[in-house]
Amino acid sequence: MESRINYLALLIVIIVGVCAGNLVSNWITAKYIETEVGKATAEISKVLTTKSKNTQQTGKKKTQQIISEDTISQEQLVKQRKLDDDGIRLAKNCSEWTVANKDMQTQTSERGMHKHCELYQEYIRSGSLPDSN
Repeated sequence: MESRINYLALLIVIIVGVCAGNLVSNWITAKYIETEVGKATAEISKVLTTKSKNTQQTGKKKTQQIISEDTISQEQLVKQRKLDDDGIRLAKNCSEWTVANKDMQTQTSERGMHKHCELYQEYIRSGSLPDSN
């Protein structure tokens, strides 16, 4: 007996096999890529965390250095202001009003003492002279 090959059935079986093979291949590729992306993401995250910590530490050191330098320069400015002509003049006014307040103990002398000593402290702190109004 002669067996007759059913070409249509064979064609359908081959098409289904090829499609199934492609789907399985695509699924395996997707899973492989997903795994590799996960590894790369973890590695990048670790590198960024390390860089972030290093940057924060460097930033803290620089900030502390700037604050230290700023503190030193502020101290120098305060000393300079105390010794310049305006600082000496304002300190003398504050001192005179303080002595007058101790001697007289009036509201006027107390207000004058507070006013002139505040002007002196403001000049020492900020370097701005009071208005001459």
